Amino acid sequence: MPAGVFAGFYTDANGASHGFVREKHGAITTFDVLGAVNGTFPAGINRGRTITGNYTDASGVNHGFVREKHGTITTFDVPGAVNGTFPSSINPGGTITGSYTDASFEPHGFVRALNGLITTFDPPGAGGFQRTQPQAINPRGLIAGYYTDSNNVFHGFLRTP
Repeated sequence: MPAGVFAGFYTDANGASHGFVREKHGAITTFDVLGAVNGTFPAGINRGRTITGNYTDASGVNHGFVREKHGTITTFDVPGAVNGTFPSSINPGGTITGSYTDASFEPHGFVRALNGLITTFDPPGAGGFQRTQPQAINPRGLIAGYYTDSNNVFHGFLRTP
């Protein structure tokens, strides 16, 4: 992320959560994803000030979003995501990683390319309650995270592009 610039969310007096980006000199811009009812939750920002995260709709379902530096917001869902899409990190090139939950409420990993192409994945042996949880993506596209096996034992993983 750019030095001194960060993104996050806050909760107002009515209990609604809103996204924000704070510039290094203190200027704060707030934003909400169109259709967000129960909150907008930024999860990552890159050097170009592109933000990713999730928002919750009126049905309580989470969807992913990408907010460009100048405010344009694009929403997305991972194919097969029934119970939510949860981006966790964005690299300088705009590639996003995170998790999504299927109809059985099992989390799986995904990577979303700048052009919107989404690839899903699970490390070999994943199968427990926390199944696949990508945490970060670096400039080269390496994804680090953790998963649980069928015995609910935690393991780390590193996924190459």
